Amino acid sequence: MTIQNQFSSGLESGNFVVNSDPVHQAWCAIEQQRQVDPNAEPSLYNEIIQPENPIVIAFGTPPGSLQGQEGLVSSKDFAHFEFLCNKSNPVFSINEAAIKLFQSHYNDLLLLKNKLVENSKSKTPPLIIITGQFLGGSVATLFTLWLLQGLNLSKTKRPLCITFGSPLVGDEHLRKCVLEFSTWKSCFLHIVSDQDHTPKIFMSQNTTTGAYKPFGTFLLCSASGCACSEDPDFISEQFVTTNSQTQDPNLGFSYGQILEDLKWKALCNIFKSIEGQSHPLQASIITQLLAIGVVSLSQDTDNLVRKMKKHETKLLIQKKKNSDSDNKLNEMKIHMAFLEWYKKDAKRQNIGYYDLYRNMGNQSDNMVTGFKKKLMNYWEDSVTEVENKPQLEGAHFRVRWLYAGTNYRGMVEPLHIADYYKDGGKNYQTAAGKRPKHFTLLEEWYQENQEKEKKKKQETQKQEEKPESGPSKSKRENVGSSLNDDSCFWARVEEALILLKNGGLTTDDKRKLKEFEDYVWNALKNYAVSPEIFLKKSSFMKWWNEYEYKGIVESSSLLLDFMKNGGPREYEAGKFT
Repeated sequence: MTIQNQFSSGLESGNFVVNSDPVHQAWCAIEQQRQVDPNAEPSLYNEIIQPENPIVIAFGTPPGSLQGQEGLVSSKDFAHFEFLCNKSNPVFSINEAAIKLFQSHYNDLLLLKNKLVENSKSKTPPLIIITGQFLGGSVATLFTLWLLQGLNLSKTKRPLCITFGSPLVGDEHLRKCVLEFSTWKSCFLHIVSDQDHTPKIFMSQNTTTGAYKPFGTFLLCSASGCACSEDPDFISEQFVTTNSQTQDPNLGFSYGQILEDLKWKALCNIFKSIEGQSHPLQASIITQLLAIGVVSLSQDTDNLVRKMKKHETKLLIQKKKNSDSDNKLNEMKIHMAFLEWYKKDAKRQNIGYYDLYRNMGNQSDNMVTGFKKKLMNYWEDSVTEVENKPQLEGAHFRVRWLYAGTNYRGMVEPLHIADYYKDGGKNYQTAAGKRPKHFTLLEEWYQENQEKEKKKKQETQKQEEKPESGPSKSKRENVGSSLNDDSCFWARVEEALILLKNGGLTTDDKRKLKEFEDYVWNALKNYAVSPEIFLKKSSFMKWWNEYEYKGIVESSSLLLDFMKNGGPREYEAGKFT
């Protein structure tokens, strides 16, 4: 997509949005919420459920002016939204009036949230539209964020939050926190008229660098037309550029009439206004500015056009970066494929790829060093990126991502260990700072995921008389091509070899060697090591031969019996029990 088309899509998206059913369903719900019996007990929201239609939750507008209520409250002062925090943005701020209204109805909102979460688990979950005007829109935004935290978006539709004339709800840190949840940002649509003062009430009229910052998609409307934008700087600047008179929210600023007018609005007159423009990007930008009511080509508007051109160029660069990232991932797959070939070739030489690389006797070993370095750089960056994401967002991502990360760790960390001990290193796992952090995190995340899967499995086996135990059938059948479950296996072998080289073994040395023997035996019982450890030239066989030769192994050792009675062959065939 070209820059021109990318930017012009703001106009096309705007025309699509004003003709969409959810927007009109949301406004109708607000109109119904206003028509509630005035003698009835006041309620913050109205729930509309119709067969084969979306569930619409419309938040009302409480009486009173918002003037003087621009204060921000730190997220440290309320716990309901702490799930949004991450390492980069551990604290954010929310408008005081909005959070007070939310907290004053917390119990009712909790019941509503639980009900909607339960509904989302049905076989055909309905679309949920959450809407509100003015301060009711702010509460709708907060409630949607809170609801998203409880939904499994892989199994249900994403809710839509559609606000009308809602004031900005939080600061730049809140915006960044929300953007970390990549699937959430498209859930928010804020409809704003250039004649409506309320959305701009917390913005300074003299600067666009105030504490409040917009997030989500904004449909910016004027008498000339409408356009969509997600650029927070442009939206903030537009709020300051367009002037409007303050109105009383209770007078009912009619977004319904605006939507009806825009449905039939033709944009041909706008395009006629820019016939003199020869630069396609500049023409597209001015078209959008005219559509949202910035009609004066003053010096300020010229500055705005320049800023927007700069922003669109950044978007194109970012798109290229994303494309480069995809290419990088494909490159990493090629590197891993080469390591797979290297592993098979090492097995053919009866040595195993760990020891073949450690000995550095082939030209291909140098190529492996280059691939190893590139893979480690890529995964260090990827793990850091995931670590900085909020836990909730990362959870679903890691389930898919961990398969690749675990395979990388199992294949590449042994090579890193080989370099470490080849250079005279000791205590790889216990010495501070010796094991790269991203390997540790990948292992921790994998173990967390395994525990979750184990609990799920136990739940499904409660009714069975004989729950499945031990290694699975597929693990036995595929053990011949497997990697070691413990990516630090070879570090343990190296430490055991160092103990044997010490000469006179102390009682503590013998205890450690026995612990390593038990570790290997347990790994074998669970088919957790590759049969390549039994290759004639491997470091493990070097350890075992010396361990047995020195008479340290006890005659009752199960591992001794295994090694002497054809255990390795049975293990590689998946027949060891």
